[in-house]
Amino acid sequence: MSVKIEWKIFTAETQSNGIWKSNSPNLAELLNAIASPLKIKEPTPDLEYSMAQLAVKGLPYFKITEISSGNARESWSEIGPIRA
Repeated sequence: MSVKIEWKIFTAETQSNGIWKSNSPNLAELLNAIASPLKIKEPTPDLEYSMAQLAVKGLPYFKITEISSGNARESWSEIGPIRA
């Protein structure tokens, strides 16, 4: 699964290895500090989605814009409500 967040010109995406990639190295570094797998306190069925939720909670201007699973895109209703 991959989850993308964005705000204005900044985008970031979770990777399966638990690291964020971004069009801004500084944003990737910040996200890896505030929304890494180590920051997830509860058990979760989807680590990348939980990372994205934590990121938008810490960076309120950002929003989740895309959720994809392998080659098929998940629908929002299958993932559940997005909390920001």
